[in-house]
Amino acid sequence: MRNLIHECLIEEFRPDLIKECTIAAVRLDDGVVLAKNRDRGYKSKMEVIHEIVDGVEVIYWRDIDTDWSEGMNEYGIGIVNSALWTGMDEKEGKEVLKKREKKHDKTEKSVASKDGQKIRHALTKKDMKTVVKSLIEFTGTKSKFGLRGQTFVSNGKDLYCVELTSKHTPTIKKLKSDIKVLVRTNHGIVNKSAGYTQGEKMKSSHTRLNLAKKHLKDAKTPMDVINKLKEKYKDDPFLNPYRTKNMYNMQTTGQIMMDLDKKEIVIRMDNEMGDLVGIKNKLPKDYTPKLKVKIEDEKTHKKGKKLPS
Repeated sequence: MRNLIHECLIEEFRPDLIKECTIAAVRLDDGVVLAKNRDRGYKSKMEVIHEIVDGVEVIYWRDIDTDWSEGMNEYGIGIVNSALWTGMDEKEGKEVLKKREKKHDKTEKSVASKDGQKIRHALTKKDMKTVVKSLIEFTGTKSKFGLRGQTFVSNGKDLYCVELTSKHTPTIKKLKSDIKVLVRTNHGIVNKSAGYTQGEKMKSSHTRLNLAKKHLKDAKTPMDVINKLKEKYKDDPFLNPYRTKNMYNMQTTGQIMMDLDKKEIVIRMDNEMGDLVGIKNKLPKDYTPKLKVKIEDEKTHKKGKKLPS
């Protein structure tokens, strides 16, 4: 495995040669911006945690029902992930709703994701090679694999795409410096049999990827990235990168954007499908943070109000 990681980390690729979330990486003048539209089958209850773990400052948003997490560390390394085991996403939504009904909405840690801790563990590493190695090799609790799905990892300069499933050898690709936009949704790129491979869900996955890739090429600023992922491009809500109510009950619950150069995260919750339940600052009282987080919702965004931080 060590040789595989070494060989893969020096390999570069062009995304056009390899042609329920949407993740994006956009190279701007100041570096790489990571962003994600997170889709779920239930109203997502999220919290933001700012803390020091193993001596490394980290910020991440966390789904309190499933323990899913994504974020950035003090070295400007950010991680976003999109599922290829999409059936589990749909099953997870039903389980969350069932648990909430049984436990009167007190569900923290009741439907635990096996992958949230893998991302948090990787964020405690200080360099790209060690982060990628952790994503592939660290299996966490009650899991046999590293972080499954398609994952973007960047330090603001270099960008890697990791594709990993339970049935395939993990692949690690480095984005060429002259490529501006990289997008992934819910179908395999290297492993064609992974994710959605037929029907309307496959169509949605391909359409969301193509729309995001097309419009993100015009992004000039980090906020352009998150805003363009929010736009409505198709009449059918299931086909847009930002999905609203549809017959498949898989909607965007919120967005995360990471400006890796400024070490700043912007989190935007959907008014109907997302709920930010709290911000936990666990930093020592005398500590000066290296990372910043700003929170907004659709109403805040539309009216241009000052963001809480």
